[in-house]
Amino acid sequence: MSRNEKIPSRLSGYREEISQELRAHVDGRQGKLYEMVNYHLGFDGEAADRRLQGKAIRPCLVLFTTEALGGNPAEAMPAAISLELIHNFSLVHDDIQDDADTRRGRESVQKRWSPAQAINAGDGLKDLSLLALTELSDGNSPERALEAVSALGEYSLRMIQGQVLDLHYMERDDIDISGYLKMIRDKTCALLEGAFHLGGIYGGADASEIDGLIEFGRLLGYVYQIRDDYLGIWGQPEMAGKSVQSDLVEKKRSFPVVYAMQEGRGDELEELNDIYYREGKLTEEEVNRVRNILEGMSAREKTEEWAEKYWEEAEEQLKRTNMGARAKEDLKKFGSFLLNRKK
Repeated sequence: MSRNEKIPSRLSGYREEISQELRAHVDGRQGKLYEMVNYHLGFDGEAADRRLQGKAIRPCLVLFTTEALGGNPAEAMPAAISLELIHNFSLVHDDIQDDADTRRGRESVQKRWSPAQAINAGDGLKDLSLLALTELSDGNSPERALEAVSALGEYSLRMIQGQVLDLHYMERDDIDISGYLKMIRDKTCALLEGAFHLGGIYGGADASEIDGLIEFGRLLGYVYQIRDDYLGIWGQPEMAGKSVQSDLVEKKRSFPVVYAMQEGRGDELEELNDIYYREGKLTEEEVNRVRNILEGMSAREKTEEWAEKYWEEAEEQLKRTNMGARAKEDLKKFGSFLLNRKK
């Protein structure tokens, strides 16, 4: 497996145009709500350079897939912008639920203003995502636009359902790997599936091809989240832009923890359960102990193995799509990036 840790330029090359279109969509709107929105997106505040924060992976995939299938990326831009805004509304609300102080190396909206105001900012981002489809669309192909709106609504609801499960699982002590996969199928995979679905719509793919693209997106979502769970325990904080201990502090049912609780035996499992199911957040000492227990149970190695397993499945699914060889090679490099990323 190549240790390629960069997003292929033909995919990331859409990011600047997406940033410009998204900035134009929110520019000129006045008031406290838009101050928070612009800050979160990276268009305002300290260290802002008027460019969209984050990698914009999902909208880039929409445009990339559209073009790879012979469509016009410009026609898909409203849907790509809408998808990115849905993703960002989820990040703002996620920071409230996790009581996270930082996002992308800066104060989170909920830390800078308040959790209550961050709810408003997230709600505003969600409504801006709907407006993107109407205000940025040129009015062509209303049937296709309706299909895109329906898809975006369904994927957004699935993502929210996944977040509901994520929080619900933190109250339970019987979560296994199959339950974990069910949760991330919605929480993480949904918007990646949506990116390929939208690309298929605007690329003129038939229903069978779109189903294959959606499956590829699902498998990429598994790779992305399992790797994210790995970085949430063994990542480097200076690269992540946020605490890498937060998953353990909050006692989340991330893959390494779920794997250890399902497969572990003996005294270490008993100690892990005892620490994880106590009331309140974990202390720094407890976080370090849990990390050592997980390593002793081989959870670190198994987390990497499962991410690699899903990437191998994704590669096989990619071969069955109708994209050209060049596009498939770029997506292979992108998958390698997801598998080996450091942040």
